[in-house]
Amino acid sequence: MTIWWKKRKTSGARLDDSLEKAAKEDVEHIFNDEFRQELRNRGRLHFEKIIGENAMFLQQDLRLTTSQLNEYMKGEITRKLKEEFDKYEQSIMDAKEMAIESLQKTNDAIDEQRQVLGKEVQEELLAEKQQLIKHFETNMAEIVNHYVLAAIGDQIDLSNQLEYILANLEANKKAIIEDIRSGA
Repeated sequence: MTIWWKKRKTSGARLDDSLEKAAKEDVEHIFNDEFRQELRNRGRLHFEKIIGENAMFLQQDLRLTTSQLNEYMKGEITRKLKEEFDKYEQSIMDAKEMAIESLQKTNDAIDEQRQVLGKEVQEELLAEKQQLIKHFETNMAEIVNHYVLAAIGDQIDLSNQLEYILANLEANKKAIIEDIRSGA
């Protein structure tokens, strides 16, 4: 059996080799260079067709994506600008309020200063008027005597009546001062 098997194995190997050789020749004969070139051309055309279709779909997708991206960017830019303008408007309103408050405080300070200055001026005028009145009170007798003597002159001798006149003026001193103060 071993011989028969070895023989068969040897003859089977030859048969396999011859079949394989025949198959290669048939393949070479069926798939010659011309047929291979035709397959390459068809494959290339089919590949170009698929690439063209895919390029067209890709271009459509790209246009759609670009359009969507543009709309998104417009929306985002518009939203961001609106936010910034709102902030800017709020800043302007805050600055305006601060300016109004500052002007109001300045006006209040000016009014207060005006009142203080007015009060000080009135106090100074009153003090000066008081000083003039006091000076007048102190020297009233001499002043009146001077004007009476100047008016009468040498025509009447008031030496004897001078004490009476001065005493009368001294008695009416408060009434005279009130008349001077009130402007009568």
